[in-house]
Amino acid sequence: MPMEPVATAAAFATIVGLLSDFVSQRNASESKSYDEFMAWLSVNRHDELRSLLQSNTATTVSIKAILNESRQEILDRLALLDRSLASLASGIDLYREVAKSIHPDSVLSEQAMSFLTQFYESGASRVLESHMMDGLILLFIDGKNATMSITEPRFAVDDLDTLLALGLLGLTHNGRGDRVFKFTRAAASLVEQSRGA
Repeated sequence: MPMEPVATAAAFATIVGLLSDFVSQRNASESKSYDEFMAWLSVNRHDELRSLLQSNTATTVSIKAILNESRQEILDRLALLDRSLASLASGIDLYREVAKSIHPDSVLSEQAMSFLTQFYESGASRVLESHMMDGLILLFIDGKNATMSITEPRFAVDDLDTLLALGLLGLTHNGRGDRVFKFTRAAASLVEQSRGA
């Protein structure tokens, strides 16, 4: 039986937090094997989580792969994940202030959320980035609207790059090499969450 979304989010956050604690407590020369992580979980009284991790082969393989990286690589990836989660959470009104208090630099801009909302409402699956003499134009390739509204032209490319980095937009190129952004399921879900759907 699949876990409830709240339980899944809590379990994921707990696993990421415990991995971070385990790795940060070890110095660069200490080993970080899966068995040592399991033993560390027992010592720190996380037996239920330990059992959950051991019951899923894919999770075991994933954690082993994570622990095979260098200490600094693991900490860097966990920090990136933390900032990414804060950025995603900032797109939902209920969590925006919490995300801003923890990572003020990782909050999605109003324009970035506007891009996602316009994409969602247009019914389009792709938008073409076109640079003209008078500035950037974002042209829907399909859907009902012709162009996307840009409120802060100076930061439009930055906002699009942020959405790409978070996996909220995909990227391809047309025959001339222009960027074509693809709307993702994750983006649609974030827009729906931001509306309380």
